[in-house]
Formats: sequence, structure tokens, C-alpha cells
Amino acid sequence: MKKVLLMSLLVVLITMSSFAANVWKIGVVGPFQQETGEWIKQAVEMAAEEINADGGIAGRQIELIFQDSEAKAEKMITAIQKLCTRENVDFIVGGMSSGAVLGAMDRWARYKTIWLGTGAASINVTNNIGEDYDRYKYYFRVGTLDSISQGTSTGDFITNYLQPKYGISKVAIIAVDLVYSKEIAEEAARVCEENGLEIVYRDYFPMGTIDYSATFKKVVDAGAQVIINSIVTDDGIAFVKQWYDLKVDAAIVGPVGPALKPEFYNQTGGKCVFETSAYPNGGPAPLTKNTLQFVEDHLAKFGNNPGFISYPAYNTLYVLKEAAADVQDINNTDEWIKAIEKVEFKLGGDKGVAPVVFDENHSLIYGGDAARGIIFQWLGEDEWEAVYPEEYATGKWIVPEWMDWEVQE
Repeated sequence: MKKVLLMSLLVVLITMSSFAANVWKIGVVGPFQQETGEWIKQAVEMAAEEINADGGIAGRQIELIFQDSEAKAEKMITAIQKLCTRENVDFIVGGMSSGAVLGAMDRWARYKTIWLGTGAASINVTNNIGEDYDRYKYYFRVGTLDSISQGTSTGDFITNYLQPKYGISKVAIIAVDLVYSKEIAEEAARVCEENGLEIVYRDYFPMGTIDYSATFKKVVDAGAQVIINSIVTDDGIAFVKQWYDLKVDAAIVGPVGPALKPEFYNQTGGKCVFETSAYPNGGPAPLTKNTLQFVEDHLAKFGNNPGFISYPAYNTLYVLKEAAADVQDINNTDEWIKAIEKVEFKLGGDKGVAPVVFDENHSLIYGGDAARGIIFQWLGEDEWEAVYPEEYATGKWIVPEWMDWEVQE
């Protein structure tokens, strides 16, 4: 009897070992009590379900293990430790907040576990790789665009579209006083100045500001025709509403965090019309042949549109699946790193839902057929159109109806 029980136990252990060998344990980190964390969770679950149904990655199924980082460095460190030491995950995906990711990088680097990041926009995250490749080479920025590239996308639209078409010559900056927002705004300003535009006014306001009327007046008095606004916080709701109510004689262009989701129309009481948003390498536009279908499928599955972190979060697992084709020894981390470095999801191509091409620091290459900032404009309820780059637009940019702009001959 004991012999039979022993044999049964061995069979169970062998079966469990065999099962474990056919699973990729992927740790997912994010602030899951916040909207951005929910976007990560939903997108990763959606991708895992699709990939598992299609045979998995290198023949193994995906098992997701979630740890809440609360967008805080100390919580991120705890989450990484649990995933790497208790759960023994094969990969990590996700992450939100530059501060949380940067604060955890030194501790995480000890575990030599590949991390496909989704939401730390500071250039310092991937600059670490350039400064010490061997230590930090395990991190890849699958998204979102870094702050400098986000600023470049705003500047590109102003200088390549508004300037030649409408004869723009003077620009102002109004942005929330946060490092991330200031980096975006100043990079946009640099692009504008390089192309002959004059920055005539700057104002970095504290979070919680509710009255922008005096600031708008100073902008108009300075002769600015465009306002670069970088407002990644909910302050953007009041800002856009007042711009509309005051009929400010200057267009607003740039990343307003709340504007990147359908609820913004109702949050502003419909006063977001003519607001022009900068979306960091995502949004409902034909970025790849899969993007619009992804938006449709996400809405059908979860009842909500994907957010800006959803696109890189979904892409992370497909980056792994793509890289697996170039990995001979799936237990060799360095082989995985080299294979991931070669992954290319091109703009307008048939892979992924947003462009992914890595540079030497494992950040997203910006421009050409690589990652892009897509410019959207609110035109009404359920009318949020991609307007630039024009080859991937779903609509045309419209001059705010109270502004007297004429197309240049």
C-alpha cells in the first residue's frame, strides 16, 4: 500500500513539474486601485488570453501574477521583491510613475529579471541603461513615450502643420509645475524656437489652480497664437473649460491628461470642443493594422475604451511572443535581451497596436515609422479625431470657431 501511495505521489510531483515547465510566470506591476493600473490589468489580461488561445509563447502558456505598486517607490520595491523571490517570475511587465520605477530600479536590477515597462516617462529610466548597460539592460520601455519625445510631438505639430498653414509666429507655455510636464513643454518650446517661432510667455502653475483668466489675458496680450499646454493632472479639466468660456484667442495644443479618454467631453460639459490633445504613441488611430480593432475589442470586452497605458501594456506580451522566435535557449536571459532588442512593430505595420522600435538604451525610437505622438482634436461628443500625422488621421484639424485664422497661400 505504501509503495502504491509513494508511486502516486511521484506521479503527482512529476505532473506538477511538467505543468510548471509549460508555463511562463509573468509578474504584472501597477497601481491597481487607480485607473491607470486598471488599464494595465485589462490590457495584459486581454493579450494573455489571446496569446494562450494561439498556443502561448514558445509553446508555453502565460500565467499572470499581479502585485500592486500603488505608484509609490517603496511599494514598487516590495512588489518586485515578491515577484522575483517568492513567485520566481520569468518576466515582469507594467509599471506606472517615473518616481516609483526609478526608486525600484537598483533593487530590481539585482534579480536580473527582464522588465517590459509601460508607464515611466522620465528619460532617466532608460538613461540608466546607457550609463550602465550590464546592470540595467533587463529594462525595456515598451511605452509610454518619454517626456522628451512627447514634447517633440507637440512641437512637430505646431511647426510642421500650424506654422506653415496658418502663419503662426508666437507661442506661449501654460503648464502644471511638475518636472514631467515641464520637460514636455520645454522640449516643445525648443522645437518651436528651432523653427523660427518666438516663445512670448511662460507660466508654470501649481496643482490645484482653479482660475486661469489672468494667465490667459497675459498670453493674448503677449500676442501668442498658440498655447503649449502640458497638464497631466486633472487641473486640465478646469483649464480647458475656462479656455472655451473665455473664447481665448489662441489655440491650445499639448498633453492634457484627462482629455485622453471619452469621459472628458462630459467632464467639461462639452466645452472641450476644439481642444487639441497630444497622445503618447497610442489612441484610436490606424497606428498599425491592429490598433482600431484593439480599441473595438477592448470596449466590447471591458465596457470601456483603452487608456494611454493600455497600448504599451497590451504590446508587452506580444513583444515577448515576437522575440521568442529568435531565442534558441529559452532559459538564457541574455538571448532574450538580444531578441527583444531586435523587435520592431512599425508604424502602419501589421504587428502590435502601437509602434515599438528600441534604441540602444531600450527606449522607444521616435519618428519615421517608429513611435509617434498622435495629435487628436475634440470636435463634439464621440468626436475625437486623430488629425496629425495626416497619413494616420481620422479627421481634419479645425480652427476654433471664435478665432480669425486664415489659411496661408
